[in-house]
Amino acid sequence: MTHVTLKSSGLELVLDPSFGADILSIKTIKTDQEILLKTPWADRAEEVISGQQTPFSLDPIAHWMEHYRGGWQLICPNAGPPREVHGAAVGFHGEASISVWKIIESKPESIRIQLDLVSVPIRIERMISLNENEFLVVDVITNLSTLELEFDYSSHPAFGGSLLDGEVLIETSAKKFTLDDESESPHGPSGSSHQWPLIKGENGKRLDLSHVPPNGTQLGVFGWLSEFDGSKWYRISNMEKKLSFEMQWESEYLEFAWFWLEFNNLQGFPWFGRVRTFAIEPSSTQTSGKSRKSILLLEPHQVTEIKQRGIVKFL
Repeated sequence: MTHVTLKSSGLELVLDPSFGADILSIKTIKTDQEILLKTPWADRAEEVISGQQTPFSLDPIAHWMEHYRGGWQLICPNAGPPREVHGAAVGFHGEASISVWKIIESKPESIRIQLDLVSVPIRIERMISLNENEFLVVDVITNLSTLELEFDYSSHPAFGGSLLDGEVLIETSAKKFTLDDESESPHGPSGSSHQWPLIKGENGKRLDLSHVPPNGTQLGVFGWLSEFDGSKWYRISNMEKKLSFEMQWESEYLEFAWFWLEFNNLQGFPWFGRVRTFAIEPSSTQTSGKSRKSILLLEPHQVTEIKQRGIVKFL
């Protein structure tokens, strides 16, 4: 394994080009506060990835989860359960999140990496750069073929650490939230849409997604955000820890953001009620359902650029 550490005056970022180019940690220099999730089985996942430990499952979802250390993944060309993409049987959360990326250039505050996918003929060139309390992630995606290609892209940061230690406020430019079509929810009918931030259930109860409950609360929510008003962004603020994280992204193809909240809720593998995390994931597609279709469609040899900017602030 080759973990690379980038540092600015305000942030330390650790990534692993040898497996998915996962961003494993984003930590403040001044206060040593972590932004991202580290799973309870992260150390074993490292051993499985390095070959020191044998994977226990051939099931595609369990296999991916066994390697999951938390952090932030690039999900492409398939987001979610295994499916066929242009004739390729692509596993859970796609090829990019499990592949070895090539390091093109590495500096103390920036790195440039590249991956040519096999499942679909595309190239992803990623640049990550830090500047004080901000970082920029730029993905340049190229269709290497003479064919029109439709595929998924999702940015998968799972938050945890100091950022989720206590009550948290979530703000976003999204106006609508939709519960996942294929998941049962106690908060409302599957596939139902709601005006952000309130989910209005059939029983008259309301769930305010903008206020994340404190430690010890059991809660699970899965769906997607859409209908962004102007620029696309969200902000997570922990007033007790005096810490906030803001994500901004620019792409004509990322019109959705998956919303996944897992607060000690799922009692089976791999969570067993031990994980407190949530993710807001800029994506080219809805989570599921009959209308699920990626809007990321590249013409032959077309190139597109996706920009994501993360800003850490002290409140």
